[in-house]
Amino acid sequence: MAIGTYDGVHLGHRKIIRAAIREALKRGMKSKVVYFPFPPKFFFSGEKENCLITLPEEREDLIKALRPDSVEAIEFNKPFASMRAGDFFTGVVLKGFTAGGLCVGPDFAVGQGREGHLDFLRAASRKAGIAFKAVPFARRGGHKISSSLIRAHLRAGAVEEANICLGWEYSASGPVIKGAGLGRKLGFPTANIGVDAAKILPPGIFAARVKVAHETFNAVLSVGRRPTVNTLNGKLILEAHILDFSRMIYGAQVQVTFLKHLRPERKFHSLDSLIIHIRQDITAARKFFK
Repeated sequence: MAIGTYDGVHLGHRKIIRAAIREALKRGMKSKVVYFPFPPKFFFSGEKENCLITLPEEREDLIKALRPDSVEAIEFNKPFASMRAGDFFTGVVLKGFTAGGLCVGPDFAVGQGREGHLDFLRAASRKAGIAFKAVPFARRGGHKISSSLIRAHLRAGAVEEANICLGWEYSASGPVIKGAGLGRKLGFPTANIGVDAAKILPPGIFAARVKVAHETFNAVLSVGRRPTVNTLNGKLILEAHILDFSRMIYGAQVQVTFLKHLRPERKFHSLDSLIIHIRQDITAARKFFK
């Protein structure tokens, strides 16, 4: 069994999950990945917006793509928060999941106040007669790849660096919702996309792909608060100008994939200046896609 939050299912998480699958095969066991849909750190901090790299359903799909025998979500709640390390190991690992082995990352810990670190888990596994494996960190540029690092990259708009650490291209999904129609008035119609508030939206202007049904299109993506026209009362919005596209897609479920940061959002002194920069963004995106 591999157990953790696995927000992002990044290169480090993949290393752990693949190790668990290998260890299970080696021992003639089934492999199981157990994950917390909402990270314990946010349970304690109360953070609920702009905090998740992957929503639970996205995370489950990414984990399943690695092909463990089963995947299961367990909610981190008050009883979990107050549980001692020994009770967690006995009640959850041994009795709850009847695990024949445990595979975790180097910074994984269980129990109240994270009291049960690797030494505890290794000793408890040995005593219970089950296998135990601690998988080393995946690293980039001398730093460990972690969900916290990737969240920082995404919140800074650094999607290329985040994508490298993830091992997949960051995306967000939601329905196309009615906007103010400003893009159309300026000559650049956009699809406003309603995304779950918990999902991190990298700020700025990006070259991106937009998937509508089974078709994929190139696009310029904007995540921001429209400071030039101030039509949103400071609300963060995700909108896509799909290149060479003229269909009405209100209500359609779309997925946007962030590929390249083109520039930060900024306030322009006039609508004419805004239009000039939008044209430059489109040119830059077309150059990127070539």
